[in-house]
Amino acid sequence: MSPSAQYTSVGTEIASEHISAPIKMKSHVPAYDIIDGCCVWHWRDKESAAEGWIVIDSPVPTAAGGGLFLHANATFEEVRDVARSMSSKLAVSSQPQVVGAKGGIRFPSGDPQAPLVLERFIHDNAGVLSVYWGTGGDLNTDHAVIDKHARAYCTPGTSTALDALYRALGYTGQSFADIPVLLEESIDNNGWSLSEYCVGYVMAVTLKELLSRAEPSLMGRARLVLQGFGCVGATFALAAEQLGIGRVVAISSQYGFYIDNDGIDCVAIEHARRSGAGTHSTPGLDPRSLEAGLSQVQLSSARYMPRKADSSDEEHLANFLTAAEGEAFVPCAGRYVLTPKTISALINHTFAKISVSSRFIVAGANNVFSPTESREKALLGLDSASIRMLPEWISNSGTSNLFMRACSGLALRGYSASNLEACANDTKFFINAVFAKIGFSGTNVALWDACHDLVVARRAAGAVNRLGVKRMSHLTLTTPNVARAGETIERVYNARFNEDKTLYQLPGADDPTLSIIRATAGTGPDDIGLSMRFSVYNLARARAILEADGAVFHEVKLEDGSNELVLKREETGYPISLSQAPARESSNSAFSNSTEALKSVAGLAYQLDHYAAIMPDATKMKSFHEHMMGFTHLRTFTVNAGSGIDGEDDGLMHVMGLPFDTKRVLILTEGLNQDAIFTKLMNKHCGPYIHHIALEIEDVDAVFAEVREQGWQTTADAPSTDLATGLRQFFLKEDETGCILELIGRGEKDERLAAAKAVDDAAGAGGYATGQGEFRTDNIVALARSLDD
Repeated sequence: MSPSAQYTSVGTEIASEHISAPIKMKSHVPAYDIIDGCCVWHWRDKESAAEGWIVIDSPVPTAAGGGLFLHANATFEEVRDVARSMSSKLAVSSQPQVVGAKGGIRFPSGDPQAPLVLERFIHDNAGVLSVYWGTGGDLNTDHAVIDKHARAYCTPGTSTALDALYRALGYTGQSFADIPVLLEESIDNNGWSLSEYCVGYVMAVTLKELLSRAEPSLMGRARLVLQGFGCVGATFALAAEQLGIGRVVAISSQYGFYIDNDGIDCVAIEHARRSGAGTHSTPGLDPRSLEAGLSQVQLSSARYMPRKADSSDEEHLANFLTAAEGEAFVPCAGRYVLTPKTISALINHTFAKISVSSRFIVAGANNVFSPTESREKALLGLDSASIRMLPEWISNSGTSNLFMRACSGLALRGYSASNLEACANDTKFFINAVFAKIGFSGTNVALWDACHDLVVARRAAGAVNRLGVKRMSHLTLTTPNVARAGETIERVYNARFNEDKTLYQLPGADDPTLSIIRATAGTGPDDIGLSMRFSVYNLARARAILEADGAVFHEVKLEDGSNELVLKREETGYPISLSQAPARESSNSAFSNSTEALKSVAGLAYQLDHYAAIMPDATKMKSFHEHMMGFTHLRTFTVNAGSGIDGEDDGLMHVMGLPFDTKRVLILTEGLNQDAIFTKLMNKHCGPYIHHIALEIEDVDAVFAEVREQGWQTTADAPSTDLATGLRQFFLKEDETGCILELIGRGEKDERLAAAKAVDDAAGAGGYATGQGEFRTDNIVALARSLDD
């Protein structure tokens, strides 16, 4: 590393393969060194003893993201370690190809000269920010201040310190100026900006994901032990309350700790320290500390314990954990806090009386394990006490998820609720992918290894879901018999409806709406049936990507005045359109429940389980769904439906998980020869099409009996076994509604039958979503032939 800052002139214009366009520079890019496979810029202040580093976790300078911190004991090793953690954290985001970076300044944060040191650091390294490094506030630094200095010293026209990132990511949004505005938007007037609240909210979502797998009965009762009550700790506490996770019972700060087993009113503490109603004016007290929000009565009570004189940070935390008890420890302040001493206090005191299935650590701070002990040894220590912990770069990924979405145009101004949900979905998607691979019963060592393996795979794959798909939002059914279709959707699928029955809401909480359109006399078979609309986070961005890729689509106006992009079905595998996702999803309160639903269905229809489409090249469409729409490939198999020569398989199926959805799947189907039943069905419809949708119901036999009694036609005389799940199912004939509708048993009875069949044929096992259901092919031929009507 250079002993002092050395600068290399690179001219007034820089062109790099990693930058989308030449950048006219206001300042030069400093020289850098390659250390431990990272690009390192070493800086020394000319007017003080301050020293600093910028580290990009790549041997070649490239677009990278990560914050800038300042404290008295910062080291190069710390900056490098956090930059590497940032690489892992960014792999959780929508842009996993972006590498991590970090900036760190060694200087006392309380020194009056600290603001000037920060300004000089940005001034001297403005070239790095202009070309490569997107950054923001971190420990003892502020987003707004960093942005102000970036505008002053970086490339002319710079709006934020994130400019290098959004240029590299091909930002397509409302305007660059919207990025800082959307980051500062309020969430339901809860007192926090989106960028502040996002980290705590995603931490709470992470804990909820763990609880739902390990101890669902603990939801609403979990006791939370917090280390730190700054932005991270306070927003986590608020989010945990809003998500119904449990109550905060203990909080530690740099001055002491407060414990109340009945629950601490964190909202009141935050309100008091903002309004100055607490001990805010006490000389020498950090106005953002826990104590600044406590009253003198609270500080004088037995619930508050001042920090012991001359105790180290490690000793103070160990004392706190010895006194506190709860199911989840949430470290939110400072790095390297999980040392052998503090882990011992956790095991022997905090978790001593807690069930072994109910012990969790959810970290809001970065790099929480001691650098003097190997990660594997620390994780083994947690395993020995049955303490479950995901990597901190997953649990505290909320802010980086937001920055990546903002810089790539996947977050929009005025969409704060949608942006927050999207950031949580990024993290949940990563968590679900890990547990789908290794299950939940493994060790922390295996869990962390699986997380790192997924990081490597996601970075190698690059950005997926390029169109920014949010969800399956709407189905359109074109049929010559609107009345019969409406009756079937209402009575058999138990859909709710609006006042004039022009729009139906399928029964699941996240199910799409459905509209029914009359086919005119000249409508051909290629236009009869279902089309699928997906909402996207930014329709303008999706349009630009489609245009850049040369995709064929046309744009139409919807009834509400918004636009819809209709894609060519030969390029997507079935009829697909895209629309702008709303700023906030509707509550569906405008829909009424049907009084005409079948008795066997009313209150016993759950949600869409899957849909299936038939196309000429399922493997090509698999790639489109993965890379352009964010679907997840779950399984591929072939079957013999009777036309294969010498017993060869004649059908190919790719099972795909929907974006951000662990409940529903898509089955892409292709006939492997011209005589295959799947090919014949496709030709009958004059091209690729949606073959059927499937609704989960409680008792498939009861529904089948009532459907037949009420006069609906089915494709077979009795329920059979679903080709992808092993569960019992039946189909309504296409003539009934203009498309095939499936009903699939998901009640206890059908689940038991499926499990029994799986035991009988273990070789055919393999669920297609998150482990529910098993795969069987023993009746695939009969089932496929029954659909060839």
